Amino acid sequence: MRLSVILPETGRIDQIVDVARRAEAAGLDGAYCVEGPRGGVAPIAAAAVATRRIRLGTYILNAYGRSAFLAGIAAVDLDELSGGRLVLGVGAGNRHVNERYQGLEMDRAARKMREYVDLLRRIVSARPGERVSYEGELHRMSGWTPRVAPVRETIPIVLAASYPAMRRCAGRVADGVALGTLYSPAYVRDVIAPEVRAAAEGAGRDPDAVAIMCAVWMAVDPDREVARDAIRRTIVDLFAPTPHPYCLFLMAEQGFASAAEAIERLVADERHEAAVEAVPDELVDALAVSGTPEDCRARLADYAEVLDEALITRTTAPTGHAVSTVDAYQALLDCA
Repeated sequence: MRLSVILPETGRIDQIVDVARRAEAAGLDGAYCVEGPRGGVAPIAAAAVATRRIRLGTYILNAYGRSAFLAGIAAVDLDELSGGRLVLGVGAGNRHVNERYQGLEMDRAARKMREYVDLLRRIVSARPGERVSYEGELHRMSGWTPRVAPVRETIPIVLAASYPAMRRCAGRVADGVALGTLYSPAYVRDVIAPEVRAAAEGAGRDPDAVAIMCAVWMAVDPDREVARDAIRRTIVDLFAPTPHPYCLFLMAEQGFASAAEAIERLVADERHEAAVEAVPDELVDALAVSGTPEDCRARLADYAEVLDEALITRTTAPTGHAVSTVDAYQALLDCA
């Protein structure tokens, strides 16, 4: 299993770059940037200049707010800047981001992403002198002729997939399925991996060529309860001010529907601390990595049995533990 890190979503870009450098020095395989509080391109460009070996990825570029053309030519630039180290993560994004923040209708997501990845693959592979045309139900390109030569024959494209339809889409067209947080090793093994493999086989593809990646919350502390508190607060933060629908879905799928409902209700009543207390230990232990450095290494070994790549992800700071962005990440990197 590759072990990588999700770079800080906030903080200054120089801090983000510092974490990427430290991840490379610690021997990690990759560093990925979430598009949300910041854009998904500039931090990766900065990290590309500051590192030499580590894989760099977007996790995830929003396909509703960015055409395949713009995503593709940006990817070619990033791949050149990094010396061929880019992993291009794309996805449909969250409904509230698309509809509330961008004013975009989010419909036919699986069909859109199937065509988007197909067209994107053609764009990042095209050479000067070639002409690229595409006619899908939702995406079109007519007679584009690239003027910049990509540094590789192609760029790995991974597709964000929380729901079954998108996971099957990833198996059919992408180089990997990019999962978010809140996944247990058992759920990946018993539900997701069979879905992805079956979809790949149905499309005539080698299922072993479709990587399974997952962002994994990790909280490290000598005191196990302090680490668990960080995970609890991170989970509750997903429900404030409004819950992400995929959180409710994933928690219910893995046997924690009643806990999810309790957290949602308490957050709606503005009882944040009560919501934190409502997160059971069983949920924390199943869906995240927490505890002492030894605990975390042992738990990561469970993920190594089912993932091709785990992306360790910082949690909300536990109560009374305010530390700098870089120092908070160093504790995670030290467990690698």
